Amino acid sequence: MWITILLFLEILVIFTLLLWGRKRYAEIITSHPYPFRIKLLFPCSYLIVDRLSLMEKLPDFTSKIHHNLIKLRGRSLSAYGSKWFFAEIVSMCLLCVVIVTSFSVLAGGDASLLGFGFIVAIAIPLLMTRDLDVKIRKKQLMMIMELPEVLSTIVLLVNAGETVNRAWIRCVEVRPHKAKSPLYIELAQAVHELEMNVSFTKVMEDFSKRCALHEVSLFTSAILLNHKRGGSDFVAALHSLSLELWQRRKSVARTLGEEASSKLVFPMVLIFVVVMVIVAMPALLMMK
Repeated sequence: MWITILLFLEILVIFTLLLWGRKRYAEIITSHPYPFRIKLLFPCSYLIVDRLSLMEKLPDFTSKIHHNLIKLRGRSLSAYGSKWFFAEIVSMCLLCVVIVTSFSVLAGGDASLLGFGFIVAIAIPLLMTRDLDVKIRKKQLMMIMELPEVLSTIVLLVNAGETVNRAWIRCVEVRPHKAKSPLYIELAQAVHELEMNVSFTKVMEDFSKRCALHEVSLFTSAILLNHKRGGSDFVAALHSLSLELWQRRKSVARTLGEEASSKLVFPMVLIFVVVMVIVAMPALLMMK
């Protein structure tokens, strides 16, 4: 009975905070796009994060989230991204508690389910932070895989007589099918800045900061050091870097292949156990 009352109180509190948050943060909700998963509970969670000052009470965790979001989504979310992510964590915890409490009521008031739900709610921040790390690693690996193609294209275009600026723009124009690729999103942003007459040096520096990747830093440094001189030295430097990046791409592809094969170990073991049971079961039945 008390679990039913608890569920009713949870829903009542969440609904009250939801209405309060919608009224208090209506401008923020409408003026800024929300890039995460649970948008329905966002006003309630944002209110909790704001009123309890969770970011100020957890500075180390906040700093880690802030840097990870910049690596994953760029500096466009630097002002609100960390707070949004905190709200997302709170939303997931609230949703988990309500769902588990509902299951506990349906199971006839089983309190063990309720305890399990609270344990999962406590683990959610760690799981979501780990999910950010996984997404960052995937984004970086995709950039490393695509960067040698970009550099090879630039080398070919410069050899054909294009300027570095035009070669950079052509790299994006000839690959419209990769518009959602992480590297090409950053390349498109750099092209937009070039078309707005931002200096080439500034564009390269910003591009390197947004990508936050060692290979990209090598790429931009080589271009900045050699593009003013031009001539055969510039092409030779880019060609040498291109060979190095292709080797890096091969290494990453080899690593991804090894990871894929290691993920197949458990299904293979499971299939082996099932086959052994199927083969051994008739013999065991005959022995009986």
